Amino acid sequence: MTRSGPILDRRGFLRIGSFGAGAVGLGVLGLGAASCSSEQAEPAAALDYIAPTDPEIAAAEAARGWNGREVPVALTAAVATVDLGGRLVDTWSYGGRAVAPELRASVRDKMLVSVRNDLPTDTTLHWHGIRIRNDMDGAAPVTQDPIGTGGDFLYDFVVPDPGTHWYHSHSGLQADRGLFGALVIEDPDDTSGADVDAVLVLDDWVDGLGTTPEAVLSALNPAISGGHGGHGGHGGGAAVEHTADESSAALALVSGGHGSSDPLGGMTQHIGYPLHLINGRPPNDPEVVTAAPGSRVRLRIVNAAAETPYRFAVAGHELTVIAADGFDVTPTTTDTLIIGMAQRYDVLVTLKSGSWPIVAKVEGRDGYASSVLRSNDAAPLPNPDVGGSIAELGGRLLPESALRPADSVRLESRSPDRDYRVELIQAGDRYVWGMAGPDAGKLVMREGERIRITMANNSTMWHPMHTHGHTFAVPEYGGLRRDTVNVLPGTELAIEFDADNPGEWMFHCHNAYHFEAGMTANLRYIR
Repeated sequence: MTRSGPILDRRGFLRIGSFGAGAVGLGVLGLGAASCSSEQAEPAAALDYIAPTDPEIAAAEAARGWNGREVPVALTAAVATVDLGGRLVDTWSYGGRAVAPELRASVRDKMLVSVRNDLPTDTTLHWHGIRIRNDMDGAAPVTQDPIGTGGDFLYDFVVPDPGTHWYHSHSGLQADRGLFGALVIEDPDDTSGADVDAVLVLDDWVDGLGTTPEAVLSALNPAISGGHGGHGGHGGGAAVEHTADESSAALALVSGGHGSSDPLGGMTQHIGYPLHLINGRPPNDPEVVTAAPGSRVRLRIVNAAAETPYRFAVAGHELTVIAADGFDVTPTTTDTLIIGMAQRYDVLVTLKSGSWPIVAKVEGRDGYASSVLRSNDAAPLPNPDVGGSIAELGGRLLPESALRPADSVRLESRSPDRDYRVELIQAGDRYVWGMAGPDAGKLVMREGERIRITMANNSTMWHPMHTHGHTFAVPEYGGLRRDTVNVLPGTELAIEFDADNPGEWMFHCHNAYHFEAGMTANLRYIR
């Protein structure tokens, strides 16, 4: 069968297949044969890869030290009609809302998450930011077979680390619907001093507002259809038909100009999303976080957007950043910060008396999401749409490069055993993205090794780069710990991590549309 777009082999690697007009072969993307420096070279014929079902995976899970407590959860992925501030929209969701239920557990709990698929196509569920066992990572076809229509799957894993994380479908563009939610792993030894704990999930929304995510992808590149290389989009990897109205609306969203941001190095995004949400609610129907005046409120901010970076601020208050991607940082005060897709920040706010807008402004172009932080001695705001312009958005901006890790989460200093380099590229002016260079197709490692990967962004856009199954340090940022870091155009940025979680793992850009268009590689363990 001939299929448009990149194709994955059974282990999740891009392979040469058939490409439609506007796409390129993998030779151009540099994902063919790879070479390593002499100290890390491995004879191809001798490589013995560790697969998700191998005994090393169970051994790594046993070492996580389950505390004996189970957290059972049941989720059903299904077609639903959701209420977006009085506008009813047909989409896909877990639980019938525009954002999935918030899940909470404690360190070393075992999550037992039963997922039922009532969608008309395959799906999976990925646990973003968790150093999860490989066969529970939810990235089909790399770590599991997709969950077919009418099927079930039990995700069974221990959560080893505290922090603010999230979960989302890892099939095509399904997470650009309502198939995502927050996952908070509470720390029994928390020292933040917070009196109130609230989660804010930011999201850009397009589904059902005259078009679909798949129609938008087709407008960006007609040669890509049905989800990246068989990940299973709206049509489960098959070609997807769009109505003329859906296609027209999608073209309007991608032809209305591109955002631009100096802090992100230029162009920010391709899609002018018509709506932005916090906890599944638009600005005219905001969620309200209420606490006593003087309370220290911990806001756990998750950017679950597919393509939108947000500049976040709270009117009348400064933010004290205490964690990034679940890892504690040296507390740092600021007025505003930019959050890339899939990134999370925990901030402390000492609440003043009154009602205060919380705003997530689209970075580099029009649009915003908002909610309200209110002391319990204040009257509700008379107008629920608090507006997208507050002074703090133009105040002190804290770049992620200025954050430093808390001593408790620093990665031990060590020389890398393997030192790789990959290039982040776009194929000319076409909407085809990739990882290039001789190392990009052979990112292999053995347990116990220290791995360094330098990412050289040769494209004209920034990329939030994410590793599955591992968290990393950013040496240039003083060892800041993350699982998703923004790599700006024309720059190089290295990450380092310990190979302590065997299996096969994806490594990709978390701009959902860049990922669908090819910016992905794999990390593979060998014996």
